[in-house]
Amino acid sequence: MKENQVIEKNTPKKNKYRIFNIIFYVILAIVAIYAVIALTSTSDGAHSIFGRSAYTVQTNSMYDTFEKGDLIYVNTDFEFSEIQANVDVITYKALIDVNGDGQAEWVYNSHRVYSVEEDTNGNYHFITKGDANSDVDPYIVNQSDIVGVWTGQVTKNIGGVIDGVVGFLKSSTGFFVFIVVPTFAFLAYEVYRFIGVMTEYKLEQASANKGAISEEALAAARAILEQEAKEKAEKEKQEQEDKE
Repeated sequence: MKENQVIEKNTPKKNKYRIFNIIFYVILAIVAIYAVIALTSTSDGAHSIFGRSAYTVQTNSMYDTFEKGDLIYVNTDFEFSEIQANVDVITYKALIDVNGDGQAEWVYNSHRVYSVEEDTNGNYHFITKGDANSDVDPYIVNQSDIVGVWTGQVTKNIGGVIDGVVGFLKSSTGFFVFIVVPTFAFLAYEVYRFIGVMTEYKLEQASANKGAISEEALAAARAILEQEAKEKAEKEKQEQEDKE
């Protein structure tokens, strides 16, 4: 019956620690996800997904090969001499007014190669054109600007979602929610655990001391009783001798 009472008493405590352990691992998972996304993404639409370079399409200039919000995958291991005009789509860094607000910004752009030229130094220069555009792009893409060649693979309508998530995670609010709050929660949990361990230790110590004190009191009481019994026996013996 006593064992059942102990089990029933300890079960809520074990459940409580189990819940806190689950919360702890959830916090670790959140921090890990944040770290992975932060390390594999950049602010200009570039991502690394399972070792593959991926880029979010910013405009509809390549419609309907792919469109704004799609995620395209590029091969970063290529030879400039093997890039073919009117066949390959290259991803390169360019200064473009993406939002149409008159403010140009450096972004990764992906257009089809219209023509290729090699200069006397062996460097390649490319004229590009969006499939949905009637004219070629008003700039020349140098080989140093190219980061990859499109593999032909595309995931529809997910690039914008990823950019939104990454943007939130890298914002001050995202940092507070996914780093500051979990870190504070982790520290609070560790303090709570430490207090719990110290409390249990002190209770056990107090119980042990109480037991030791009880044993000492019993021993002292036993010694007193034995001494009194001894004195009584000696007194009775002396009285008996006196009568004789």
